[in-house]
Amino acid sequence: MNINRRNLRSLQRKKESKKIKFVVFLFLIFVIAFSAAYFLIKNHMLVRDIAFEGNHHLKNDELKSLIKLKNGDELFGISGRELYKRLKSSPWIRDAVIKKELSGRVLINVTEAVPVAILSIAGRPYLIDREGNILEPMKEGTVLFLPVIKDIDYKNNREAYLEAVRFVDVLHNKRGVSYDGTIEITGQRPEDITLKLDNISIKIGAGDFDKKLERLEFVRDEIEKRNMSVEYIDLRFANKIIVKPAGSVEGE
Repeated sequence: MNINRRNLRSLQRKKESKKIKFVVFLFLIFVIAFSAAYFLIKNHMLVRDIAFEGNHHLKNDELKSLIKLKNGDELFGISGRELYKRLKSSPWIRDAVIKKELSGRVLINVTEAVPVAILSIAGRPYLIDREGNILEPMKEGTVLFLPVIKDIDYKNNREAYLEAVRFVDVLHNKRGVSYDGTIEITGQRPEDITLKLDNISIKIGAGDFDKKLERLEFVRDEIEKRNMSVEYIDLRFANKIIVKPAGSVEGE
């Protein structure tokens, strides 16, 4: 009886050992097959086509120069993360989605920054986005109807510069604000932010830009009705609007 039990346990152990060996064998086959497939894909699948979508400012050749990838390169030789990092080195690229297809096609969908203003530095104009990042110098002869941030040191007067950028963003989204000429924004401190609109200086100050622009529309309508010539408008106070007629003495 004891011999039969020992034989039974021995047979069970042999069966379990065979199962373990079989599982290990299958695992090794899988690892070898996967490694072989990876080697073949990595070394024999080449880039056959590079396509871009979503780019309006940057040309395809400029994007190819950024990613440093060309037809004939290994499809998986450079990771998607590295390609993304290379694209993001351009201030024009806000985001990108990269897809590699087994056919050898690389599809890159980019989201570009949108210029919302012109920053004038020592008389030279630069395009900036809604975060205040400098995109590039404006090309000579380019005409864009964008607000101009002028005479604000974006490095040393950072607080005033970012406040001006926030104001520009509100101005950009509030398309109902009409104007006939160039919009200029100046100010060495946030509380000194000033808008020059249709040859009238408008003291905006910091914050509450939506409300201030609504009040500006109201006072401009009143000025137009009365056919007034105005030197400046001050919107920095919550409970009053100051309008200084042209030619009047300060304090009148």
